[in-house]
Amino acid sequence: MAIDSILSAILLSFLVLFLGPYLQTAKLCSCSDDHKIGNCHSFERLALLDFKKGVEDPSNMLSSWRLDNEDCCKWHGVGCSNVTGYVEELHLNTTWDTTQATRLSGGISPALAQLKHLKYLDLRGNALDSIPDQFIGSVKELRYLDLSGNYFEGRIPQQLGNLSHLHHLGLSYNRFSIQELQFLSHLTSLEYLGLSRSDLSKTGESLQYINRLHSLSELHLFGCQLPSFPLMTNFTTTLSVLDLSDNNFGGFFFKAILNFTALQSLDLSGNEIQGPIPKAIAQKTSLKTLRLGGNDLTGPIPDVLANLTSLECLGLEFNHLEGPIPLSFGAFCKLKELALSRNNISGEITEFVNGISLCRPNSLLEILDLEQTKLTGNIPYSIGNLKSLRELFLQQTSMNGTIPKSLGQLSELEWLDLSLNAWDGELTEDHFANLANLIFLIISFDEKPPKPLFFNLSSNWVCPFTKLSYLDLTNCQLGPFFPSWIRNLNRLGDIMLENVGISDKIPNWFPKIYPSLQALDLSNNQIRGKLPLELRNGLKFTEMDMLNLRGNLFSGTIPLNINETMPNLSHVSLSNNLIEGSIPSSICNLKLLEVVSLSSNNLSGELPQECWKDLQFLEVIDLSNNHLSGKVPISIWSAPGLSILSLSKNGFSGNLPPNLKTMGLLRVIDLGENSFSGNLPMWMGKRLPQLEILRLRSNSFSGFIHEHHCLLHSLRILDLAHNGLSGTIPHCFGNFSGMATVHPTDPFISSFGINNHEFVEQLNVWITKGIELEYNGTLAFLKCIDLSHNAFSGEIPTEITGLLGLSILNLSMNHLTGRIPEKIGSMQRLEVLDLSRNQLSGSIPQAFPL
Repeated sequence: MAIDSILSAILLSFLVLFLGPYLQTAKLCSCSDDHKIGNCHSFERLALLDFKKGVEDPSNMLSSWRLDNEDCCKWHGVGCSNVTGYVEELHLNTTWDTTQATRLSGGISPALAQLKHLKYLDLRGNALDSIPDQFIGSVKELRYLDLSGNYFEGRIPQQLGNLSHLHHLGLSYNRFSIQELQFLSHLTSLEYLGLSRSDLSKTGESLQYINRLHSLSELHLFGCQLPSFPLMTNFTTTLSVLDLSDNNFGGFFFKAILNFTALQSLDLSGNEIQGPIPKAIAQKTSLKTLRLGGNDLTGPIPDVLANLTSLECLGLEFNHLEGPIPLSFGAFCKLKELALSRNNISGEITEFVNGISLCRPNSLLEILDLEQTKLTGNIPYSIGNLKSLRELFLQQTSMNGTIPKSLGQLSELEWLDLSLNAWDGELTEDHFANLANLIFLIISFDEKPPKPLFFNLSSNWVCPFTKLSYLDLTNCQLGPFFPSWIRNLNRLGDIMLENVGISDKIPNWFPKIYPSLQALDLSNNQIRGKLPLELRNGLKFTEMDMLNLRGNLFSGTIPLNINETMPNLSHVSLSNNLIEGSIPSSICNLKLLEVVSLSSNNLSGELPQECWKDLQFLEVIDLSNNHLSGKVPISIWSAPGLSILSLSKNGFSGNLPPNLKTMGLLRVIDLGENSFSGNLPMWMGKRLPQLEILRLRSNSFSGFIHEHHCLLHSLRILDLAHNGLSGTIPHCFGNFSGMATVHPTDPFISSFGINNHEFVEQLNVWITKGIELEYNGTLAFLKCIDLSHNAFSGEIPTEITGLLGLSILNLSMNHLTGRIPEKIGSMQRLEVLDLSRNQLSGSIPQAFPL
C-alpha cells in the first residue's frame, strides 16, 4: 500500500505538472461567455473585431477579420499559442514608404485589454492617434511593443511602467511631448528603447532613468532636442547600438563612448560637432557603423580609421573635411557604404577604387557617395569590379574625362548620378550593357558644354534597364531624332530631356507607353508638331504633375479638355512655342495648378473670367508676350497665394483694382507694354511688403509717386518708364533697402523655386537709347530704377545715391532740374546712367570707382 500511495502521488504530480495548463484552459473555456472555434477564444475574437471597428482600414489589411471567418488565430497578423489558443502576437505594422492613405488610422480600442496573454504587439508605420490607458495597464505579459511612426501625441502613458517584462519598446516618430521618464525605472529587462523624434528637451534629470536600464543594448534618441549629451555610465558592456543624431549637442564626447566595449553602431550625425575626427575612435574595432555626417568636422580624414576592419558603413557627409581619401581605405573589404559628400575632399578616387576592387572574393561596397566634393580626374576602369555597387553618386565634383565602358558591368546598380561634371566623349551601348537593375539615371549638365556628351546609341537598341523610373539627361546630345530606345521603359515616371538636340516630332507611341508619367521636360529643343496633349483613344496622363515643353516649335491650340487628360497637373510651361488660339476655361479646372507659363506664343482673345478664383495653390502666372486683350479678370487679382504675375507685352487694359490688396505674397508684378491706366494705388507699399519687381513701363498710368510707395523695402527693380507720371521723385527712395546692398538679396529671383518646380523668370530691360537686354539667370544681380519718358520735375534726390547696389539708373526724358548729385560717383555698381533730356546742371564723373 505504501508503494501504491507513492506511485499515485507521483502520477498526480505528473498530471498537475504537464496537464495543468490544459486544465486551466478547460476551466476558462467552461465559462458561459467563452468557447473555442479552432484555436480561437470567442472573447478574444470579439475584442479583435472591436479593434477593427474603431479604425479606418483603406488597404484592407484586416479583411480576414470577419465573424464568418471564425478562427481568429488564422486572421492576418494574429498569432496564437499552439497550446492554449490565446492570442499572443499582433503583427499589424506597415512599411515606412506606405502612403498615409493606406495605413490604419483611428484609435486603439480599449477592448484589446482582453488580450491578457499578448506578448508581441507591432503597430509601426500606421496613422493611429490614441492609446487607452486601461489597455496599456492590462497587457502585462508584453515582451515586445512598437508603436513607432504613428500620430500619438501628448503624454506617454505612465502605465507603460506596468509592463515589467518588456524587452523592446519602440515609441519613435510620434508626437509625444515628454517631461517625465520615470516609467522606465520599472522596465528592468528592456534591451531596446526607441524614442526618436520625441521632445525630451524638458525631461531634465529624468534622463537618468535611461541610464538605469542595465540590460539595454539598443538606444535610439534621434532628433529628441536633448539639452546635452546624456551620461551613460552603465552601458559599458551592453550597449551595441547608439543613435544620438540630430540633437545639436555641439561638442565631442568620445571619451565616454570609448568605454562602450560592445558598441557596433554609433550615429552622432547632425550635432554641430566641431574640430578634427579624433584618432582615438579607431580603437573601437568592434564598430560596424560609424555616422558623423552633418557636423562641423574639419581637417583630413584620419588614416588610422582603416583600423576599423569590421566597418560596414562610414558616413562623414556634410562636413568640412579636406584632403584626399586615405589610401588605406582601399583595404575596407567589409565596407558596404561610404558617404563623403558635401566636403572639401580632393584628389582622385583611383587608388581607393583600385584597392577596394581587389577585395576577395568581391568588394561588398553597395553605396559610394562622393557628391559635391573637389575630387578630380576620371572614373577609373576598375569601377567595373565593384560588383555589389547599387548606388553611385559622383555629381557636382571636379571630375572630367571620358566615362569608362566598364561602368556597364555593374549589374546591381540601381542609382547612377554623374551630373554636373566635365565629361566628354560619348556613351555607347557598352556603357549600359548589364545595368538591368537601374532605376535612376542622371547624367545632366547645368548648361550645354562646347562639346556635349554624346549618346551614340543605335535606333534599334533595346536597353536593358527596363525598371528605370527616373531619367535626366539635360544638356547632353541625343538628337536629332527622338530617342527610340526609351520605348520599352514603360515604368518611367520622370523624363528630363531638356536641350538634348532633338529636332523631331514626338512619336505616336509616346503617350501609349507612359500613362503613369509624372514629370515630362522636353524644353529647349526644336521639337515640332501639335501639342501632345490631345490623346487619342481615351488615353490620359492621370499622374502627370509637371509638363515643361517651353522653347520648342509646338503648334496648335491648348486642348479644351486639358483638365481631363491631365487632371493632376500642377506645373505647366508651354512658353516660347507657336501655340495659338485662346486660353480655355478648362485650365482653371486644374485644381492643383501652381505654375502656369504660356509666354511668347500667339495666344489671343480675352482671359477666362471667374474660373481663376478656384485655383487655391496658384503661385505663378506668366502670360507675357502674346496677343491677349481685354480686362484682367478680377479673380486673378484676388489670388492670395500668387507670387509672380507677368502679363507684359499684351493688349490688356483697365486700372489696378483694389483686389490687389489681398495679394500679400506677390514678389513680381510685370504689366509692362499694355494699355493699363489710372493712378498708382498708395496702399501698394503697405499691402505688398514682399514685392521685389514692379514693372509697369509703356502703359498709360498717371498721377505721382507717393511716399507710401517707399514702403516697398524689398523692391529691387522699379520700371515705370513710358507713362504719364508727374510730380517729384520722393526723397524716401533711399528706403529701398533691396537696392542698397551690393550682393543679390534673395536667390528666389534668379530661379524661382516653387514647390520643387523651377520657374526661370525672363525680364527684358530697356537700358537706354532703344537698347533692350534680356535678363534670365542673372536676374538676381539686377537692381534697376527706370523712370524715363514721364513728366517728373524737381531735383534728383540725393538719397538715391545711397542705393549702392543699383546697376541701372535711367531718369531721361523728364523735366528734372537742379544739379546732378555730387555723390553719384560713389555708386560703384552703376553700369548704365542716363540723365539726358532734362534741365540738369553739374557734371558726371568720367569714370566711376571700381
